[in-house]
Amino acid sequence: MKRKETKVTVQREGEPATPKRPPPIGPIAGSLLSGLLLAVSFPGFGHASLAFIGLVPLMFSVLSATVRRAALLGLLTGFVFFMSSLGWLVNLTGTVAGIALQASVVLGYTVLALYCALYFIPFAVTVSVCTRRWGIGRFRTNVRIMFSVTMVWVASEYLRSILFTGFPWNAIGVSQYSNPVLIQIADRGGVYIVSAVVVWMNTGLFITLHQYIRGIRLRNYRPHGELMAGLLPLVLCAAYGLRTVLNPTIPEPPVQVALVQPNIPQTEKWDKDKDQQIRDTLEALTITASRIKGTDMIIWPETALPDFLYSCARCRGLVLRMADQGVPLLVGSMDLERSSSGNTYFNSSILIGSNGVEIAKYDKQHLVPFGEYVPFPRLMNTFTPVQVDFTKGTESTLLALHDHPPFSVLICFEDSVARLSSNAVRSGARWLVNQTNDAWFDPGAQSEQHVAHAVFRCVENRVPMARCGNTGVTCTIDAYGKVDRSLQPLTRGFAVSQVRPRPAAQALTFYTRYHDVFAQFALFTSGVVALVLLLRRPPGKTDEV
Repeated sequence: MKRKETKVTVQREGEPATPKRPPPIGPIAGSLLSGLLLAVSFPGFGHASLAFIGLVPLMFSVLSATVRRAALLGLLTGFVFFMSSLGWLVNLTGTVAGIALQASVVLGYTVLALYCALYFIPFAVTVSVCTRRWGIGRFRTNVRIMFSVTMVWVASEYLRSILFTGFPWNAIGVSQYSNPVLIQIADRGGVYIVSAVVVWMNTGLFITLHQYIRGIRLRNYRPHGELMAGLLPLVLCAAYGLRTVLNPTIPEPPVQVALVQPNIPQTEKWDKDKDQQIRDTLEALTITASRIKGTDMIIWPETALPDFLYSCARCRGLVLRMADQGVPLLVGSMDLERSSSGNTYFNSSILIGSNGVEIAKYDKQHLVPFGEYVPFPRLMNTFTPVQVDFTKGTESTLLALHDHPPFSVLICFEDSVARLSSNAVRSGARWLVNQTNDAWFDPGAQSEQHVAHAVFRCVENRVPMARCGNTGVTCTIDAYGKVDRSLQPLTRGFAVSQVRPRPAAQALTFYTRYHDVFAQFALFTSGVVALVLLLRRPPGKTDEV
């Protein structure tokens, strides 16, 4: 028998070391392409179908990569995606004065995108390790890969939504908000189950294409099992969605609301010389809206008043005059509580009856860091224009109009935090109101992305929502995610719409009762997958780092 010769390269003394080859441009290009495809599938670009193929280039990029390279490629994809889809954050530079504050905005935007990109790393590493360890071949193995990487993706999105106060913005499932048939399944597993369907489809497509590229399908024709498996949840979700949409529950009699959109630029909201002009705008629009027959409530956006309602005589006088028009008024205002230990500030929603008396008040629970409070104030105060730290509320509040079902308020980005909506509905709210001020970021894609998140809160809990924004998007959303807008963003005016509350006898949805149990299952499963990959390593084989 001939011995197998082994070629050994010996470096002679004095000779230069052989330089390491730079990483091939192909994987980097694939990583960049995935980030861009995902970004353009979200509102602002609006090509939602691209989300179903957006992860495929990244998967090919990490197919034969080491763990370290897969992590870097995943990080690059996430960074490109968030830098593109969160580009509206740059508009904050127009609301602050001074080069230092503007530079801090750009730096904060970049750091946030980089932080969010970290959650792409587990997915990329899982694809790399699973495909190298298990291989792509038998159908059963391929489905195991599809299941593992899907669960890891969902777990990463869930962790991003809860860690460090949480930033749940732009989960991949949100891209499908305008597809009413597909998103109805959210009443079972929230936006995360829609994300799972999208990622599962991406993985099935990736495995199918990989087999064609390697010639496996060409040498021996077989049914496209992985592609069919990828399509199956999509078909089942569509069937569930069609049945749900075509057999709607008969809602309660409508509540007619007038949504006031004053369209005040953020720079003017901070200008004391504009305070009277803001009050005049609110007064003119509210008086006109109150004359519409059948209006049950007038809604102002978040912090519509330029000063505190109860400590500013002019603001208090305005609200009393508007209440005197005979229609209850939901006021977005800062609120102040004085005590011996000091002042406590809240971002509040206050329901004022037609007699001018406060009926109920809700204090915002989920505050925005650097916008409503400053973490590590001694270090960070010089990098933010925030001068007052707000205090968060402790619970959802039920607000009720005479002879109408109770509702709860979500202020600003609270409609992107799923648990707040489900907590409110479990407490008895049968419809929701979102008061927001997106003037910080307009014009830009943020307002449309904001609506996309609100759509899921309605579907998850089967309740409608009235949204009132300073610059838009002002609209109503029904319990199945249909958006009805009669007022264009960045215009001044009001819209009169009807909201049909959830019937009292209608059972709570699975999601309302059990919250994020599907995402928590994915988190648990991801831990099991990680243990399997670590503990059941083939003998004599290690993963390259």
